[in-house]
Amino acid sequence: MEKRIGFKGKRPAELPATISVLALMVFWICYFLRFDRTTPLKYLLVYLVVGIAIAVAGIMIYRLLTFNRAFNIEIRPEALQIKNREIEASAIKRIFIKGDFIPVIAVKPRANLLVTYKYCFRFAEQEDQGIRALTEWAERHQIEVVHKKFVRWL
Repeated sequence: MEKRIGFKGKRPAELPATISVLALMVFWICYFLRFDRTTPLKYLLVYLVVGIAIAVAGIMIYRLLTFNRAFNIEIRPEALQIKNREIEASAIKRIFIKGDFIPVIAVKPRANLLVTYKYCFRFAEQEDQGIRALTEWAERHQIEVVHKKFVRWL
């Protein structure tokens, strides 16, 4: 029976993306607050867009403040556990590794079109051993490991 392998992980900061999304949301909020609100439909549209922009900005700020918290990544014989979420090997379509200096790993489930934030992480320590163990695990389960950029959903 194969043993479980544990590592410490962190969420990727992705500071340039966070700053650009926050700047875009501030622009949209400022633009729509000056928008003509003469009809009830326009009034509803303005507050709907401003509400969505505030929600997205809040999510990005929360992630920026909490990206440094460490959590456990466990490589089990038949599944990966990332923080408190477990994903079976049969449910994984592909594993992405982005970057060389501080690699970001993303696990793309078969059911999803994009990688979700909950399956995106970087190793806090022992990066080389973590990537090696994850790659070997993926090869045993015939999961494709790709070294390229990926698109992530909020």
